[in-house]
Amino acid sequence: MDTTKQIKLPLVSICIPTYNGSTFLKEAIESAQNQTYSNIEIVITDDHSSDHTVSLCKQYANKDPRIKLYVNSKNLGLVGNWCEALEKASSKWVKFLFQDDILAPDCVEKMIKSALKNKVNFVVCNRTYFYEEGVDDHSKRFYNNLPDASKMFNEERAYTPEETSKIIAPYIFRNCIGEPPTFLINKEHFSRNDFPDTYFQLIDYIFILNKILSSNFVYIGEKLVKFRVHNTSESKRNNTVDVNDVKSFYKFLYIKYYEGIQLCYEILNNPLFSTVKKYIPTKDVIEVKNWMVIESYRRYGFDNVYPFYKQSSLSDFILDKFSSNYSYLKYRIFKITNKKNRKKYGV
Repeated sequence: MDTTKQIKLPLVSICIPTYNGSTFLKEAIESAQNQTYSNIEIVITDDHSSDHTVSLCKQYANKDPRIKLYVNSKNLGLVGNWCEALEKASSKWVKFLFQDDILAPDCVEKMIKSALKNKVNFVVCNRTYFYEEGVDDHSKRFYNNLPDASKMFNEERAYTPEETSKIIAPYIFRNCIGEPPTFLINKEHFSRNDFPDTYFQLIDYIFILNKILSSNFVYIGEKLVKFRVHNTSESKRNNTVDVNDVKSFYKFLYIKYYEGIQLCYEILNNPLFSTVKKYIPTKDVIEVKNWMVIESYRRYGFDNVYPFYKQSSLSDFILDKFSSNYSYLKYRIFKITNKKNRKKYGV
């Protein structure tokens, strides 16, 4: 690449939020170091790790002046540490990279050039999933069956919110775009409100929706990120349930079902989704919501799950005439009559 031209291109901050990530961190850092785009800094914000993460980062930082290491004085949590990384970034252009994942050598170069060429503040690229030993077949099927955004956004160009709304409507109930390591963002167009506190597992997807449904964005179909799936990942931990611990069980229900139900509510009530709503009948959204509710009853017992929904802030929305009671026969009938809708939206 012509380095004289590259110097004129803006600084990009590759932000790596870390927490007890020493197992795979070396690969992540080195993939950032080896970018063909040289005008970068690597910002690592560690969220008070108790393993060897900080010492490993210091080893790299001592040898590479592009690496800036910040250690939080207390644990800020997942989203808090993401926001801390954004705050510490010197550039307005931020490329996220998680401690488990790997960037292709030309990832930053292609993404920043696309952002500048198309005059957008948000770019997403395609990704490859790769699985560590021990990942079960169910988890692999989940990731392998996610919608292929490269077929939905099959041109590398700026997509308007109107276009995006129509394209993603049939896939809205699953993350049909990508994870944070696939993002390049202009942080001047970022707000803490883009990460609402009412989401945990879906927080990255909600962030994407906040961006692509409110402004133009570009999707790059080329797979420029390798996304690692392993048994100690945050998403894997969030899908583990202890039915004997009410607090743990309610957290599990919140992540596995309530967040999806909350998305149904927002599609119908949040102005952000006003254009999406034009392409999804209200009846379909309610049926998706009711399927999530009745499926949770079947799996974990009406007597165990109903009190969770009853005490939630969306109880009036969740517990309508259909979902306020349960029988197995009712579940079987709804499963059959709702089959077309579930297949349509992938739930």
